[in-house]
This record gives sequence, structure tokens and C-alpha cells, in this order.
Amino acid sequence: METILHIYHPKRHLLLLEYAIKSPSSSPSPSSGVALSQTHSNPPNVLLFVGGLYDNFRSPSYVDDLAALFLRDTPNQKWRVMHVQLSSAGKSFGLYDLDRDVEEIGTAINYIRASVTQSPTSPVVLMGHSTGCQDLIHYLVSPLKNSKNSSNSRPVVSGAIFQAPVSDREAIMRDVNDDQATRQAYESCLSIAESTPKDKHAMTILPLHISKQCLGPAPLNITRFLSLASPGSPDNPAMDDYFSSDLSDRRLLDTFGRIGGVAHLQASKHTGEISSDLGHSSEVTGRSVLFLPSGDDEHVPTSIDKALLLSRWTRAVESGGAASVSPYSQIVRHALHDISGSSIEARTARLVEMRGSVLRYLDHVVGDIFEEGSGVSTEKGDASEHSGQGPWAIYESDRHAIEMERGVSGVRL
Repeated sequence: METILHIYHPKRHLLLLEYAIKSPSSSPSPSSGVALSQTHSNPPNVLLFVGGLYDNFRSPSYVDDLAALFLRDTPNQKWRVMHVQLSSAGKSFGLYDLDRDVEEIGTAINYIRASVTQSPTSPVVLMGHSTGCQDLIHYLVSPLKNSKNSSNSRPVVSGAIFQAPVSDREAIMRDVNDDQATRQAYESCLSIAESTPKDKHAMTILPLHISKQCLGPAPLNITRFLSLASPGSPDNPAMDDYFSSDLSDRRLLDTFGRIGGVAHLQASKHTGEISSDLGHSSEVTGRSVLFLPSGDDEHVPTSIDKALLLSRWTRAVESGGAASVSPYSQIVRHALHDISGSSIEARTARLVEMRGSVLRYLDHVVGDIFEEGSGVSTEKGDASEHSGQGPWAIYESDRHAIEMERGVSGVRL
């Protein structure tokens, strides 16, 4: 798989990975001395991926499946997929916070427009996975550091996709309640935090043999532990606690409810009533976000009603009338947290359900997904026979292959 690495933050040695996948029929890759422009298209639109805890490039693996839709040797390709590496990537998540993540995402977007697309107006859509969703909502609605103004200085984005947004606190507390060793470790971490001066929290690493019971084998400072575990919730949620099911409506209005007034989220290209493939219509106004919770997410306690939680987020987003949750949002059936798996159900979740929603959303907020003359209806999801290697053609080919393997027709899109 061909990729390109960019250094977007030289001081911190942070990279952007750009997918440059070619069609199978393409000739072998040229030598590195050949200019990129001679062998690849230069798409103006960017889907920028932000991973979760422990993720780094090509993790989760479904980012490869998204990138496979956008072949770079296809004439007039309009989209590219990039993955941003943050200081908190991999096992470093416990040393940094969402404020730093957001700062670096903004730096990456500025770099993309200055050095990759070479246009200050290139559309960028953010897609977060797991804790990466916390980065996205923090990017949209958190105040600027050392400023009372919550917008205007962050680079503008055209959309935000939340895949597998979950509560780290609820996942931690499930393990605390189910396992005595985890409970003891959690209480030890709290005790250390309480006995450490607050101004030392960011510089104090919890003993790894204790903290790994709660959040795995990664160094964890007190500040990030308290942010992820958020012991003051739901009344006093910490920085990371955006997606817990027990947060009040007031808290949701103060986070999701502010999306409609965010200057650095552009209004969608298309507005008005649109119908999803799930059989319902929605009035889309102004700014739009896409939610794709995983239906079989192993990190979500079984007691949580995912549909109810999604409806609460939706009400909060749409409360002011200036933003909407995309009708292409859905709880992805049979999807694990990272939508992995090789069964037909897992591949349908990953290659059909998730990618179908992403493609339709990208076309809604920016455009340039559906081929002219393809007969594609974004409302009903049907398509006439067409050829080519555009993103929708590749998606349809994969969907048809899964349908044939299943041995039935009419896989719901």
C-alpha cells in the first residue's frame, strides 16, 4: 500500500500519513525520484482521520478501507485520506490532553492547506474514532486556551464524523465494578492524585503497575487519569467526559448544543430536507455532523441504550436550529468498537454500512463523491449500472461482492 509521510510539526517531529493507493491495474510504483504530480492526482478535498487511545498510523485498520475508495490514479479524483499523528498517539496518550491534541490538529490542517493542497480554502472533514471523537468535539466547542473566545482562530473544517464515540469513564467504571484488582488500582490512583499538589499533576506519572489495571500499559500522568476517569462526573465532568450516558441535558447543551454557533465549522453545501437510506427524512440546516456509534461496541456497557443516547446528542446539536445531525447517522449494526472482523456481518458493517454513510455525508457537506451520469441517488442509495473507479463505483462493487457472497439480494444500504 503506497503512502506518503509529511512532517507537519518539525519541532515536535509529528507526521501526517497520506494514502496514495492506486488501482490494481496500475503499473508498478515509480522510483522515489519521480514527482508526485506525475503519477497521482492532486485532490482538493481532505478526509482527515484522528485515532483514539493507543492508535497510530493505519490503526484502526478500517482507515485503509476508507482510503481504498479514493484511488489516486483515477482521473479527477477529488478526495484524499490523511491520518494525523498527535503527540498523544500510541502509548503517549497519558502524557497529554485534549487541548494539545486540538492545537496539533489545527497545525496539521494549516500545513495541509499550505503544503499539500496548496489552497487556503481546501475543504477538510475531520473523522474521529473512539477517543478521537473527544478531540473532534473539543476542537469544535472548547474555548481557545488562554482566551474567552471559543472560535475564529481555529482552522475552518467542513464537517465532523464521530465513529464509535464512547465514554472512557463508563468503560473504566464497568471494569472497576466487575474486577476487584481493577477497583483497588483505581482507588490507589485516586489516592495518589488526592495526595499530590494539583500543580504537580501534569508532571507526576502514576506507578505503571497500578495504572495499567485501569488504562493499560502506557505511562499515565495524574492530569490525564483524572480527565479520563472523571471521578467528579456527572455533576462536574472533566475535560474528556463528553459522551457519558449520565451527563445532564444542560451539559449536552453546553457541548453539543454549541455546534450551531461555531465559526470554524462551515455550513453544509446542501440544505433542506433529505431522506436517508434508513427510511426517514430530516431537515438539514446549517452545520452538520455525522454520528456512527458501533452497534456491538465492546467498550460500551450493555446497560446503556445507544439509540436513546444518540437521540439525546441529536436534540442537543439541533436545539438552536443552526446545526443538524446528518440523517446518514446510524448505529452501525454488528459493528465492534473498531468495526473489525472477517465475517460477512462484520464486513457489511465496515465496508457497506460505515463507508456508505461516510460517502453520503462527504457528498452532502462538500460534494465531489458521486460521478456525473452515474444515476446515483443520495436519498435512496440506488444506482444505475456504471463503470469507473470513483469512490461510489468502488463502494458499489464491494457491496455487490458481499451481497453475492451472502447469497441474497437487496443488502440494506
